[in-house]
Amino acid sequence: MGPGEFFSVTNNPSDPISVSVSKVFPVPKWKILRLITRMEYFPRYMPNVKQCTVLAKGAYNAITSWSVKVDDLPLSWKEQDEFDLENFRVRFRAIEGDLECFEGEWRLLDHPQGGTEACVNVRLKIGIPLIEDVIGKVVAQKLRKNFELMLAGMAEVITTKRYKNIHHRRVSDIGGFAVMGHPYNLNHLVKYLKFFKPDFKLPSKDFLVKLLEMTPSYKSYDIKGFRSATGKEINGYFIMCPIVPDMLEINPEKVCEKVVQACRVCEDLGVGIVALGGFTSVAGERFTKSLTSMVNVPLTTGNTLTVALVLEGVYQAARRMDIALEKAKVTVIGGAGDIGGACARLLSEKVSEITITGRNEKNLMETERILSYSGRAKVKTSHDNNAAVRDADIVIAAASASSSIVDFASFKPGVVICDVGYPKNLSYTIPNRDDIFVFSGGLTLLPSDLDLGFDIGLPSTRILYGCFAEAIILDLEERYENYSWGRGNITREKANFIWELAKKHGFELAPFFWGTRSVTEQEIVKIKEKKAAAVER
Repeated sequence: MGPGEFFSVTNNPSDPISVSVSKVFPVPKWKILRLITRMEYFPRYMPNVKQCTVLAKGAYNAITSWSVKVDDLPLSWKEQDEFDLENFRVRFRAIEGDLECFEGEWRLLDHPQGGTEACVNVRLKIGIPLIEDVIGKVVAQKLRKNFELMLAGMAEVITTKRYKNIHHRRVSDIGGFAVMGHPYNLNHLVKYLKFFKPDFKLPSKDFLVKLLEMTPSYKSYDIKGFRSATGKEINGYFIMCPIVPDMLEINPEKVCEKVVQACRVCEDLGVGIVALGGFTSVAGERFTKSLTSMVNVPLTTGNTLTVALVLEGVYQAARRMDIALEKAKVTVIGGAGDIGGACARLLSEKVSEITITGRNEKNLMETERILSYSGRAKVKTSHDNNAAVRDADIVIAAASASSSIVDFASFKPGVVICDVGYPKNLSYTIPNRDDIFVFSGGLTLLPSDLDLGFDIGLPSTRILYGCFAEAIILDLEERYENYSWGRGNITREKANFIWELAKKHGFELAPFFWGTRSVTEQEIVKIKEKKAAAVER
């Protein structure tokens, strides 16, 4: 829950002005009290506090000297502080300084939803004739901002300490997982809104997009009682990051800001690990260093488990279609990306030829260079998806694109197509083809049901994206670390390790789905027959 802030001004100009600010912290009262009574440390983490010197201090009182600067206004004073430790209150009163009257009180209260509400109430009076009436409210607003910055600084210190404990393997109150998602287009957004309000009437597109852009990230749903095959039970959250994919190209900094907001929500909830889903993962790859420098909670794109699931799906599909991997030609659409690149690297050890496609020539060349040293496969590159898939036995579509990436007419009969991109624009399309094997890749079958609060476009509550599942598995193992983070860091060892952990907890490869329906054995037999007939011709 965010800060509850209040600002009021007395009607009589001769009276002191009252300012009240509050914020809810996800920790017990004594931790906040300890911060408030250690005023000498304020300058370390509050940029507005230039100096705070303890002139005298006892168990229940202190004399302190302050110098702060808010915007362009410098303020200095000496104050007397009284600590009411039993009732979690701290009273302060300026005994000299720039203001005629400056006094107030910190009150720490148990919040109904857990944690502590820290409230600070201040009364101030400038005491300068004429100027008081003209600028008194402005000074009060600046002082209010000073206390808002103090509360924000305290929140950052508390959050950093909580997460530092897990990094050093100390006892911590951090735990649970969060999955971060977003609508994959405006139609999906409308579907999401109608889930909560069936009679919702669609406003103009421009209005809806702007409103979405203005909406901060928020907790959408509590995920309760997810059970591993080992019997361990954990809880988590679904965090809504209000973006649509096009926003990443139009305003990438805004998307990064929303991802940071979502991480802050997770930190307030005390989450142990956060999975960045969909295009928040793409933003994570693009802003890797800046994101990790702005947040404390461990992050994962979940790409390592996704790659493990893709490869397992491809291997099983190839066996079902009698495709010999050592002779297979593979095309990876989006092969210079994190998932596509990892799939290409690991497959290059097993297949005959790999073609990677992408839009960025520099990234393609770098991926081609790496692949040429990775395995036995002959490596090709292409900017033309349709040309690249024409002779492929296996296609992995790993591009994150909101529009169609390839024409179904380009595929040869009998090809295996694993659609792992987000949004899935191949496996959720119904083409006029009954001679190709298309399935949604990167999906896992869960050991128990998982309700995210609304339909995210999957066949059932027992099926989940690998990127989300990775965070759940890491939470089950209490491994709170940036497991999948940064482009190009997925190795066979890491993929095998997370897949073994997944199987330990009862996660399996999801059945083959074309959209939301299962690919039947009869369909596979028919595809093989069509393939054989095409070869004979």
